[in-house]
Amino acid sequence: MSRDPSHGSPDGPKSVGAYYTPPPVARALCHWAIRRRGERVLDPASGNGAFLLEAVRRVHELGGAPHDVTGIEMRREAAAEAARRLAAAEAGSAQVRVADFLTLASEGWPAFDAVVGNPPYVRFQRMSRARREQAAAVAAAAGIRLDTMASSWAAFVLHGASFLRPGGRMALVLPSEIGHARYARAVLQHLHRNFASVTFVLFESALFPSLDQGTVLLLAEGFGRPFRGFTASRLTSADALPGGLEAARRYPLDAEALVAGEARLHHAWLPEGAAELLAELGRAGRSSRLLDWGDVSIGYVTGDNAFFHLSPARSRELGLGSAHVRRALFRSRALTGLQVTDDDWRRGTDLGLSGYLLLPEDASDPAIAAYLESGRLRGVPSRTKVRGRRAWYRVTRTAPPDLVLTAMSTRAPLLAANTARTAVCNTLHGVRLHGTPAPGTCQLLALASLTSLTVLSAELEGHALGGGLLKLEPSEAMRLRLPIPCPTPGLDPTTLVDPATVVAADRALRAGDRAAAQALADEALLVGLESVGHDGVATMAAAADRLRSLRRGARRLRNA
Repeated sequence: MSRDPSHGSPDGPKSVGAYYTPPPVARALCHWAIRRRGERVLDPASGNGAFLLEAVRRVHELGGAPHDVTGIEMRREAAAEAARRLAAAEAGSAQVRVADFLTLASEGWPAFDAVVGNPPYVRFQRMSRARREQAAAVAAAAGIRLDTMASSWAAFVLHGASFLRPGGRMALVLPSEIGHARYARAVLQHLHRNFASVTFVLFESALFPSLDQGTVLLLAEGFGRPFRGFTASRLTSADALPGGLEAARRYPLDAEALVAGEARLHHAWLPEGAAELLAELGRAGRSSRLLDWGDVSIGYVTGDNAFFHLSPARSRELGLGSAHVRRALFRSRALTGLQVTDDDWRRGTDLGLSGYLLLPEDASDPAIAAYLESGRLRGVPSRTKVRGRRAWYRVTRTAPPDLVLTAMSTRAPLLAANTARTAVCNTLHGVRLHGTPAPGTCQLLALASLTSLTVLSAELEGHALGGGLLKLEPSEAMRLRLPIPCPTPGLDPTTLVDPATVVAADRALRAGDRAAAQALADEALLVGLESVGHDGVATMAAAADRLRSLRRGARRLRNA
């Protein structure tokens, strides 16, 4: 997906989420969506005309006329470029209208047979308040309440469907967020309600390598017809598109689970054997989820780490007593083993990974008062995440959690018992167990999280960020599968695992050998489960490798 060199300008493509589609992608979508002579086609965000050109070619192939194709583009210069390209291709009678699609009422237009294109992708943080309100109004008109966190593409999907005739089709390039974002559930619900059949085309390698953004293709047909199902097609790369979207094998998806957020689109890549194992472990009650044991929440948010985070040396220099600071972890790299010890915290202070969080008990203390005044002079109280507090200098959510979980990882998340009882910054998640856990419970959970089952579960429940990082939101982390039964009154964790195994796995992790630690955890907790064994562990490990390769944008899949 190419970027226009003017993307840095206020009105350039980047500001409106415009990243143009390569011709093979536009060609494949137009070929699928436009099927008969005389069908009318709409591109609601036509940009420089990539889809318009392919739509006109497809219409011509079927014996239609260019004026059956209409493009709408809010940027005048892009619309002019599209018109020039159409004229050069002798398709000048295709219509390109300069307008903001989200402000257009479908009642003023004849119904279209197909809506095609690449809707703009602008994150909610970059959208103006007026734009967010417009998106909410479009969604409301479609009978959907759109989350305020929704990116711009969601409103385009909802509004685009309103321009279709009964039986019409929609073929769009969409960000991978449709498969996992909370706000995307409203879009999935709308597709479920309004189309007979919906297919998501997934790719092993990045569809647009120049962007740090995963993409999928949406193929929705039978607008207004009874619902038949969601399916997924899996292709290696854009090079497979000339083979035809119609010919690609389709795999059934659980539409209800997708809409409810209990399944994700990338689950379609899960090998059948691993899926059967996961289902068996769930049915037999031999596994639990992290939510059965506790709650997961993000760490504290300071609003100005440079002011609120202090090294021990800086705290002494300022004369701050222990009553005014709390030990804290600042970075996920502070986690090196299955537990966070006092020594870990102290070593982390030398690397800037841990230290003290300012948490004044008495703002009238001379040393505290002087430091707070320095913060006022540098404008800390007016920071976005600071000014809403009752007392601007009192950071919230600072109670030490029972366990600490990495929120982002390259290979797999790490869960560690918080034996040092530190607070955790929002680069980490905190896990607080239900009730009063038995001694050893935190260490058991930390060991269980190393197993191939939990590593695979993290790939299924989490989602990819730019650069191939795995991100776990708190709600996603709570769904992590563990190879231990749900907690029961009187459960003694030492009956489930030998404490010496925890020590050995912790030592392996600290030595940088995650594979050895995982093997110890698998042997202790997973291999002995009925229907699993060593073969089952290997199946789950291979499935996790497969999903990890996809997340990282690998060209080839191991054990495919």
